[in-house]
Amino acid sequence: MKVLVVSAHPDDLEIACSGTLKRLQDQGHSIVSVITVKPSAESNPNRTQSIVQSELENSYRLSGFELRVFDTDLHANGRPNLVADNVTMTRLCKLLEPCDIAIIPNPQDSHQDHRATYHLVYPAMINMAKEIWLMDSYPYSLRYKENTANLFYNISGEPWEFKKTLLECYASALPVSQVTNVQLCNHYHGIKAKVDLAEAFTIVQKNVN
Repeated sequence: MKVLVVSAHPDDLEIACSGTLKRLQDQGHSIVSVITVKPSAESNPNRTQSIVQSELENSYRLSGFELRVFDTDLHANGRPNLVADNVTMTRLCKLLEPCDIAIIPNPQDSHQDHRATYHLVYPAMINMAKEIWLMDSYPYSLRYKENTANLFYNISGEPWEFKKTLLECYASALPVSQVTNVQLCNHYHGIKAKVDLAEAFTIVQKNVN
């Protein structure tokens, strides 16, 4: 299978679904990651474009996932300006391709870039993906109005250790306390799946073949 993951920022994939992707990768499936907001100027004084770029490269060097980064338009101050319009969709679609599973942001995420990514990608993937899964993204999922998750993927053991290693690549954004919070979120999902740790998804398009 080919799994295409489209996320807004460096570290979104790692937080939401990297344990699941590790299991799929170990089964022989190929993983392609598209990031819609390229490393750029940061509002966080502890982060710079070069720091984020280095963290991103370190994570993908460890994971072996194929990485494609969208050339995001920037404001005059260097901050990214991702908008859901036809021009952006046409440019972004050049990075997309037919796949068995597309994993994309949840439209309930409060971050504008996550919602814009969903609105850009979902219409395209309806005809390109056999299945479409929405990510359950910490911390945004804590405020979802509707808990629609209908798939819980067991990431106990080695998949979690792999995920933790990737999360630790983003030390400027994810201190130890945040990695612990991600683990607690995965433990909460694990309770529903009757395992130690799990990642949650909402399947919105299911392959019936």
